[in-house]
Amino acid sequence: MDRKNIIISEGFRPLWQTLVAAAFYTLAVILLAMFFFGFEIFPDKGMDNSWNFKVFYIAVACAAQGILFSSVKSIFFDLKNKKYKEEYRVGPFGVGKWKALPTIEYVSVFRQLKANGSYTYEVNLWLKGNKSFTIYETGDMATTFAMGESTARSLKVDLLDATVPNDFKWVDL
Repeated sequence: MDRKNIIISEGFRPLWQTLVAAAFYTLAVILLAMFFFGFEIFPDKGMDNSWNFKVFYIAVACAAQGILFSSVKSIFFDLKNKKYKEEYRVGPFGVGKWKALPTIEYVSVFRQLKANGSYTYEVNLWLKGNKSFTIYETGDMATTFAMGESTARSLKVDLLDATVPNDFKWVDL
């Protein structure tokens, strides 16, 4: 299995998040129409919302919330050219920049305690100098472990199983 590219993506947002994002975007468009053209939801004589910056600030806040509920993070690895890119997408629009891929020593899968007492599982790439960055996170250990194994195989590095605290094990691939 010799791969030249790896793509790790959050995939699609759940339906409820997509609906909440659509509601925020709709509200932002209505508020921007109120700001630029003076449209009013409940017309009242003597009240004009054109160029009312309070309305504009609320529209920007609604658009920002829409982005938060609809953005998807992906990480692309181009192993042939030794580059990677973290990309954030909202619909067809994406933002990200290719960077040089540093030397990766190993991949680890470990369990992380959250503030609310639950656990999340993360896949980290460990670089020289004891630096790391998280490429995948979910609440399901089996999915996270499979992602870690696949990533370690593709990068041709070792995999460290750190899902049990103080009992780290190297996994044979």
